[in-house]
Amino acid sequence: MQWNTPRPGNPWPHDMVISVDDHPLSLNLLLFVRHAWSIAPDVDIPALTPAPNPGASEIPVSASSEEWADRWRIAWDRAWDWYNIQEPDRMKHPTQELMRHVLRPGQELHPLIPPLWTTEYDWDGLDNDAFNNWHNVLSPIPPSDAERRNLSDLIPAWESGLDTVIVLPYAGYFARRVTRRHLAVSAATRNDPATYGRALREAALS
Repeated sequence: MQWNTPRPGNPWPHDMVISVDDHPLSLNLLLFVRHAWSIAPDVDIPALTPAPNPGASEIPVSASSEEWADRWRIAWDRAWDWYNIQEPDRMKHPTQELMRHVLRPGQELHPLIPPLWTTEYDWDGLDNDAFNNWHNVLSPIPPSDAERRNLSDLIPAWESGLDTVIVLPYAGYFARRVTRRHLAVSAATRNDPATYGRALREAALS
């Protein structure tokens, strides 16, 4: 979101650009896998809201549950590591040739395309429809005016380097400055002006 030209009385800095990713596919898919297969309980992740219906998902017998959990932990770390190399130029778009290359198993992280669990393991053991149903109806859907409502706290966070807010389907308060550019928050946090303001103030000081 950005206002390209100054408007009288508009407090939003015309050069401030803030992106909000309220359905981060790579992260939500991993959250679904962990929930559907009941793996990696040691990883500190808040309760999901709403909790996914796993449908017909069932952990594949091609590896032990411990091996799948180890693979999941590696994928979870890679999904977050991607934000350290994400391409900040929003005018760039991956070509079809690049997509074909990156969306093959065993590739290095690419700044334009986040890593996907299904690139490495396809949909084995996962109910595609169940995931899509959950991913499409995540609630509460963050309000489109949340940033304007918290503008006084957003501006200092932006001045500290923030340009992207990642919204996750977590219950309760959650806020984590992932990189200088990225702040991850729960949908519950962003939906409430008081808690979103707190998250932005903490981000500005981190």
